[in-house]
Amino acid sequence: MNKEEESFLAELLNDFKIEASEHYESIINGLILLEKTKDDAVCQFEIEKIFREVHSLKGASRAVNLLDVEKLCMNLETVFNSLKKGESTLIPPLFDAFHKASDLLNLLLNDIHLNQKNKGSYNLNQVIRNLEFAHKNALQLKAKQAPTELLDNRISFQQVAPEKTPEISPEISNPEIQNEFVHTDTSSDELVVDTLEAEEMVDLPKSIALDNQTVRISTEKLNSLMQQSEELIAIKSTFSYFTKELQNINYQFGLWSKKTNSNPYNMDNTAHKVAETKALDENFKKKHENDLAQVIKEMSQFQHVSSRMIDELMYGIKTTLLFPFSSMLGVFPKLVRDLSKQYSKDIELTIIGDSIEIDRRILEELKDPLIHLVRNSIDHGIENTQDRRLKGKNPSGKIEIKILQNIDRKVELHLMDDGGGLDKVKIINSAIKSGIIQSKDVDKLSEKEIYALIFQSGISTSQFITDISGRGLGMAIVAEKVNKLGGSVEIQTTKDLGTTFILTLPQTLSTFRGVLVQAADQQFIVPSMVVERAIRIQYSDIKTVKSKKTLSYNNEIIAIALLSDILHITAVRKKNSIDDFLHLLILNISHKKIAIVIDQVLGEQDGIVKDLGMQLQHVNNIAGTTILGNGRVVPILHPYELMDSASQSQSTIDNSFESVAGESVAQKRILVAEDSITIRTLIRNFIENAGYFVKTTVDGQEAYEALQQEDFDLVVSDIEMPRMNGFELTAKIREDRKHSDLPVILVTALETDYDKQRGMEAGANAYIVKSSFEKSNLVETIQRLI
Repeated sequence: MNKEEESFLAELLNDFKIEASEHYESIINGLILLEKTKDDAVCQFEIEKIFREVHSLKGASRAVNLLDVEKLCMNLETVFNSLKKGESTLIPPLFDAFHKASDLLNLLLNDIHLNQKNKGSYNLNQVIRNLEFAHKNALQLKAKQAPTELLDNRISFQQVAPEKTPEISPEISNPEIQNEFVHTDTSSDELVVDTLEAEEMVDLPKSIALDNQTVRISTEKLNSLMQQSEELIAIKSTFSYFTKELQNINYQFGLWSKKTNSNPYNMDNTAHKVAETKALDENFKKKHENDLAQVIKEMSQFQHVSSRMIDELMYGIKTTLLFPFSSMLGVFPKLVRDLSKQYSKDIELTIIGDSIEIDRRILEELKDPLIHLVRNSIDHGIENTQDRRLKGKNPSGKIEIKILQNIDRKVELHLMDDGGGLDKVKIINSAIKSGIIQSKDVDKLSEKEIYALIFQSGISTSQFITDISGRGLGMAIVAEKVNKLGGSVEIQTTKDLGTTFILTLPQTLSTFRGVLVQAADQQFIVPSMVVERAIRIQYSDIKTVKSKKTLSYNNEIIAIALLSDILHITAVRKKNSIDDFLHLLILNISHKKIAIVIDQVLGEQDGIVKDLGMQLQHVNNIAGTTILGNGRVVPILHPYELMDSASQSQSTIDNSFESVAGESVAQKRILVAEDSITIRTLIRNFIENAGYFVKTTVDGQEAYEALQQEDFDLVVSDIEMPRMNGFELTAKIREDRKHSDLPVILVTALETDYDKQRGMEAGANAYIVKSSFEKSNLVETIQRLI
């Protein structure tokens, strides 16, 4: 075979891999639906559909010389052709044989993806023999049944079918082929069991590897990317123009500087000549300063245009890695079917929104957590048939997987079951037994915190430990995996009604968002997903509990640690009467909270995560790096390692600073309400630098609650905020007798006359538009009002 023929066959095989995967998924989905439905028309449609898929796969496999796949498909085609013609009927052993044949088919196709042959790991002839046994039973039963009995044959037959079910592996797996099959004794009307030899059993792999080398991209996406990339030519030309303009200005300034240095004004020149030269110089500077200002203005405008073009191109490239959830969820109907049989439960699976797309890398990482959640629902959540009947429930349990897309390009995956709900008592007892909490602390935990305990390693409500459940690891793996993907997990549960797990995930992994902070004169980025709040506290707010520094926050006692201590870097803290407080970030990592002390918050930062490389892969507490706009490389902190390191570090917060707080001069107190952390940080820094004390809140509701608890001299508020907007906050302040005269400044992006009129009618004292926002006009306005 020459190289050209080999190349053609390799290309043909690659096409077959894609085609075969589609046929296999369609066959599995058809089998699941066929087993559930009792509608004759639906059954006939699915039989015809599966028959066509098997027939097509048989032909395609013959074309690429995959004889084992062809042989297996040929036997499946024979059975479905018999069903299509009405010569046989559907019975449970036949479905078992179908699924075992599909497991082997999956293994054979997986061998192609892995470019290897597992000849010793399966027995094709045995699987075909099993299929023939079941088909023979179906033919004989059909011949003995009257037409009116056919609708109930699967129900009546199930009563005599063997109860032994295959063991399911901890991964998405193909269960081992069970060694009991039902066949009919030709001398009797009764059904008996034929047991196959153990050494002839099929041993299928525990997991199926995905082909990560190729991706299918629609021509529409490719055409869009091509158009966007062609637009970059304009960027290149424009940058060339700006470069030449700046070079020319620089050249002119160079000539002028050389001329001036060689002929200073005070050397052998008359007063008239000096004045003339100065005038020429002033005209020269004015002209080129105007030229320079014009270039800067044009570059600023071009920056906005080019940024948009680059953002759109990056997003377009990211979409090429987006895959629908259906590409991962396609195996879950079979997984639920196999697990349901193992646990002797009747469970229906519904999948909604699986056409929504997400980064393929996230899909691959999400597979294991989702398997754990499904197993958890089947094993722990959904009751057995008898218990469901006693509770007045439908004997058949339900699991629903629903995918939703948020407007902020976040994806939510809801996994719901209609089982018994989470048992708080069992969770608490398991947590106490595992040493995660103490009995005396139970009353301090909220319901949400109790349910969150299931994500701790070692927590299990199962009284029986198996290779599948009871070890207390599954849910801990779920939380860890989801958090590493930049997502979060939320639990909603109601006794006897069921439990819902809500997984919130980013749509792509390429970009990153974090809070830029400074500690010990160095900058770091903390992932935004774990930052619950940025706050400031007085030194007197720090309490010592069991030799650890703690803070009372939202009725919780949270440990405090200096970021510089955690990272083992030298920190120099200046003692002065102005800096009489600590800046902290409240981190919420896998439902554990900690407060880390930093020097200041510099704002939020978007960027691309860069790996540390093989040489630095063992560096603790650092997940990677990103590059700021000024070219500075900043480390990104690893939340989970940070939490572990914080628990081991010894806090060196100097108690001697506590006395400093009492020495500071009384300051005017400003309350800021702003939902954007970037704008909130900017406003706070402006006001603090002017010598005021500032308390920040995230919306109008929180600001109004703060007013009820503390005294303030002025309120600065955004308008568009969740829960309570700025207009509503201003109106409530004016309605409150205690604060009716409290000055309110609205700082907002709304700049229409109508909005300004609304602000005035609500009772605001000042209205500052963000587009013209400056430090000076805000501080001056504050000074005029208090």
